[in-house]
Amino acid sequence: MFLIALSYTKNQTDAQDILQNTFLKLWQNTKEFKNDGHLDKWLTRVAVNESKNLLRSPFKSRSVPLEEADIKYDFAENQDHDLFNAVMELPQKQRTVIHLFYYEDMSVKEIAEALGIRENAVKTRLSRGRTQLKNILGDDWNDE
Repeated sequence: MFLIALSYTKNQTDAQDILQNTFLKLWQNTKEFKNDGHLDKWLTRVAVNESKNLLRSPFKSRSVPLEEADIKYDFAENQDHDLFNAVMELPQKQRTVIHLFYYEDMSVKEIAEALGIRENAVKTRLSRGRTQLKNILGDDWNDE
């Protein structure tokens, strides 16, 4: 069933969601199946239908994976654009805390609560992120 969903979606995450929905429908189903063959056919049909429904959904037709999205922001200064691009180059853990701290104005404590990690972990990620930003931006770095 997973391979069926994967062949439709060409996306492992969507295929996993379809598989989960398929088994959820099995769990909610009140009919009894004649035999295992009948059950297999039913599950296959549900997986195919779920795959088609996902591909037809308005959300799917209007969404693009984040990696493929051409995100454009208007920045007052070119430096802001360079800084944002440098932040986006950071590893996910560091990028997240840098974004929350500087762009969303969250405190270390708020970030720790939101991410479910210790405050020291947030501080470490911020420190490592700042160090990497200094390396990426070089002389243009302004640690404010």
